[in-house]
Amino acid sequence: MLTDPQAVTIAGTASSLPKLEQRADTSVYSNVTDAVDLFVTQKVDKNGRRRATASLQKSIIVTDPITGLKSRLPYSVSVGLSYPIGVAVTDVVALYTAETTALGASTNALLTKIANGER
Repeated sequence: MLTDPQAVTIAGTASSLPKLEQRADTSVYSNVTDAVDLFVTQKVDKNGRRRATASLQKSIIVTDPITGLKSRLPYSVSVGLSYPIGVAVTDVVALYTAETTALGASTNALLTKIANGER
């Protein structure tokens, strides 16, 4: 069980995310004021493969310059783990650490390139 609330910092702004919903396989943590949501999902498929996902979502409100109507535009970043039962969690965490280190190196250069459509 994760702690409640969860905390995230986006671009220097901290948000406290209390748990708002508990489903069979997903917990939802949300800060309505900051328009930030965290979805944490845990599943084990029929082949015994564990799948865990943490998805952080933020929304911005934009106004259509012609109609004046406001729209909510969500965007998100997700981390997915997929591994068979029997693989040590420490090995999965080491693989995650290697990937996030590469993506974050040189002031997020690789991540920025991927977000800009490079492959």
